[in-house]
Amino acid sequence: MSLIEPNGRPYVFCPRCRANVVWPASLSLEDKSRIAAEVRESPLAAVKLTHERLGLNLREAKALAFHVTKKRGECHRCHRPLQDEASICGQCRSANLDW
Repeated sequence: MSLIEPNGRPYVFCPRCRANVVWPASLSLEDKSRIAAEVRESPLAAVKLTHERLGLNLREAKALAFHVTKKRGECHRCHRPLQDEASICGQCRSANLDW
């Protein structure tokens, strides 16, 4: 499996699944909040939104939706507390986008 190439975009590498999780550099705080709300309601709809509106390919959109936290401030995998907007969980080593 080949890695997603950041190509100058912001990204976080997930040691757990070995994927680069990318998003557009122009993403505003409002856009991040909208994506997070969509992920928390319907991950599939979030993949569609990020693919169609942000121009991410399907693989990138899926990786992004998977790594957005399901509950603000909590790791999407092990539910430990997080400190930063984009971080690696110290417990399970998963990348998290806490938008």
